[in-house]
Amino acid sequence: DNPLTARVFVNRVWMLHFDQGLVESAGDFGVRTPAPVYHDVLDHLASKFMHEGWSIKQLHREIMLSATYRQASLVREDAAAVDPDNQLLWRMNRRRIDFEAMRDSLLFVSGTLDETQGGKPVDLESDPFPRRRSVYALIDRNNFSPLLRTFDFPNPDTCSVERPETTVPQQALFAMNSPFVQQLSREVARRASEGDVATPERITRMFELVLSRRPTVDEQRLFETYACEDSAELEELAQVMLLTNEFWFVD
Repeated sequence: DNPLTARVFVNRVWMLHFDQGLVESAGDFGVRTPAPVYHDVLDHLASKFMHEGWSIKQLHREIMLSATYRQASLVREDAAAVDPDNQLLWRMNRRRIDFEAMRDSLLFVSGTLDETQGGKPVDLESDPFPRRRSVYALIDRNNFSPLLRTFDFPNPDTCSVERPETTVPQQALFAMNSPFVQQLSREVARRASEGDVATPERITRMFELVLSRRPTVDEQRLFETYACEDSAELEELAQVMLLTNEFWFVD
């Protein structure tokens, strides 16, 4: 019966979809915190959430079918001049995907994601590297994974309102040097080469697999200049694509 519970929950779900909540301080709804810009939206969603039996699925549907959620992240000069911080939600915030989504995406585009549900947790850093979804990652509180820590995974010993978001060299070094990423790059190159097709078609296939689009004329020319029939070079190009901001960020 406490409306504050619903408001806090709705605000956190909104934060996961938009990268920031309707109330900035997701863990504190006190009188000294900034008031939400869209107070009526928060009240509406919280009221509907309670009325519909606290259905999280319905809450996700309500948010994700809205015109606000379906906006692109492109900047409009007229709106940016009035609201440079996007407080009025005139565009979608550009977001870097978290580690779990990034790892699952790598496995998916390489065609090796194990979608089996249930079972024991797996050590993500053990070789041979498991191909299960990252939600099944083993969390050892006494020996917390350096890899998860590098990518801002929250401390499992405390309650975390939201994850920090850092950009550190270790993240790029993992993507460049990790045997796990290199293995998946080989799988992407292999998938693109199925059917013994020519190099230009392989490059087009890699773009479609990794970035869900065809290459531009300049990109096609650049990749063809680098690549030949050597599979090692195709693997390197696949890894380059897996390292792009276009793959790691959601627009």
